[in-house]
Amino acid sequence: MVLYYMENEETSIMKIVVASDNHRDLTLLKRIVQLHSDADLFLHAGDSGLDEREIEPFLTVKGNQDFLVKNNYRILELGSIRIYLMHGHRTFLSLNRLEALARENNCQIIIHGHTHVPYYRLVNGIHILCPGSLRYPRSRRGTTYALILINDEKNIQIEILDI
Repeated sequence: MVLYYMENEETSIMKIVVASDNHRDLTLLKRIVQLHSDADLFLHAGDSGLDEREIEPFLTVKGNQDFLVKNNYRILELGSIRIYLMHGHRTFLSLNRLEALARENNCQIIIHGHTHVPYYRLVNGIHILCPGSLRYPRSRRGTTYALILINDEKNIQIEILDI
């Protein structure tokens, strides 16, 4: 488990960009960073196929196509909000299981990749997010990523975006 602490006193809204499954293609990752240069944090839910340093500023986890990434999951502490970040290839990805995994780790948000299908659900107070895929999407929506906004009152807004 890796904990990442972040406090940004300059802004009242924390902006987190989430991507996944770019499978060695850096083009869209770089474009996302340009589009959201004001983001506080960039997260990657695995299967970059690249070394962690190659996808900076994204903080990543190991996917089934990642051989140069160390962490299978990360738990991030952002003030009083905790985020569980994983790829998902080692976990049965039902909403009930994801909710339970988040609760077991005192997380309000759980993020996974692997399926290449974007979705966001709020299940009994737990935010469950798959940002989709930047390469080889498996939905009619095409290539997608996600944006998480957290304000001072700890209100969480999540949106899936097309690119």
